Amino acid sequence: MRLTLDDEATLCSVEILAEAVEMAFVPGILELRTLRDSLNDALHTRSPAAVKLAFSAFSRVDRDFRNQITHHALQLATLRRHSAGPMRRDLPGDGGVPARSSGRGVDGPRRA
Repeated sequence: MRLTLDDEATLCSVEILAEAVEMAFVPGILELRTLRDSLNDALHTRSPAAVKLAFSAFSRVDRDFRNQITHHALQLATLRRHSAGPMRRDLPGDGGVPARSSGRGVDGPRRA
């Protein structure tokens, strides 16, 4: 799997994660500082090695902090999505994102 930061969606995701880390940052916790620095490095260099290092740093962060960072990142992503406006439809005809039918989850019908 090749990891690059050459498309808008990936860059946006890394930026959101970096912002979420800043929101959850606690001075003195080495793992959080390492994660913050590695995400900033990934944004600046856009290299596969920097992305892998950031992923590795995230996996070493305490579970409670990872959950907090994830929560912040989801909130930030929702805010960005709402402020971005409607999605473009680049494909001809009905080529955009398919609408979900009611009663269906992301991966198919929901089961009890």
